[in-house]
Amino acid sequence: MVVVAIWCAGVGYADELSIYQIQSTTSVGDVSFYNGEIHDVIGGVVTHIWQGVNARVYLQDPSHPTWGAIVVKDGEGGELTGIVSVGDWVSFDNIYIDEFRGTTFLQYLRSDAPDVAFNIVSRDNPLPPAILIPVAAIPAPLQYPGDEWYVDNHDAELYESMHLVIRDVTVTAMHLGKAVDNYNLQTPNGDDCWATDYMNDAVQPTEYHEFVGMDQHFCAVSGVFEQYTKTSAGWDYYQLITLETADLAICGDGDSDGDVKLDDVPRFHECFGGPSCDGVSGGCDPPAWTTSPMPMPILDCLMMDMDYDGDVDLRDFAGFQRVFGTP
Repeated sequence: MVVVAIWCAGVGYADELSIYQIQSTTSVGDVSFYNGEIHDVIGGVVTHIWQGVNARVYLQDPSHPTWGAIVVKDGEGGELTGIVSVGDWVSFDNIYIDEFRGTTFLQYLRSDAPDVAFNIVSRDNPLPPAILIPVAAIPAPLQYPGDEWYVDNHDAELYESMHLVIRDVTVTAMHLGKAVDNYNLQTPNGDDCWATDYMNDAVQPTEYHEFVGMDQHFCAVSGVFEQYTKTSAGWDYYQLITLETADLAICGDGDSDGDVKLDDVPRFHECFGGPSCDGVSGGCDPPAWTTSPMPMPILDCLMMDMDYDGDVDLRDFAGFQRVFGTP
């Protein structure tokens, strides 16, 4: 069904759109075809709520593995972020679609759309799975003269604002980006991407998570994926934004406390056995954490699959023994 609305700036008709329709684009600069327009939006499941500067809600439509998420900025002092909860399916009437520094936003702000409203369609929905991708799919920017950094292309745009997971990465550089809060994650074959922790619940904005340091290796890192484009020359890059401690999965650290000790043995035991696991939530039945649906890493066994082959077996136990007692 198409919902028709009339807004104040003359006479216009706001078609009902999905997140996919708003995000999917092949235009130069990857700007939404609906930029600057007001529409009803079918919406998606709330995956994260951030109460920092420019409070915002992340929505993801589980029916779309690409172009499936969007950020809603709450410009009305918590009217949106103070009511909705993670797991709610939220839709919008008469909301303004905006491009800002490379990212497509929905602006929940009456100065942009006087009749804007939101609807909680349903509650307690399962969170859409994070998407396991190679680091090469979200490459770090390239450095140019004058300390300027630009992505080679915008092919990663299809993952904008979605939950992603990468594997087998090491911190090789820090203090990068416009706010010098980005760090570089590199795979063994030399693929690089940038990450940041400014929305991580466990840290203060502009700080790094305590797990992040030079040469720190992670079995997995997850978060939401966004672009930052400076308004003038200097920066154009993508960043994977971690949201909680569990997004930084240290190999062997089953309880996400930053070290590997006896308390982590039960998690390895739960994960051990490959295809013959018991199938319970948090178990390790392949391909439970290698294909959709997949929750955040700490809820599965990414930190125990130390050879990255999609199961947890005796080869991983040898790896667990090597990291036992660290740091």
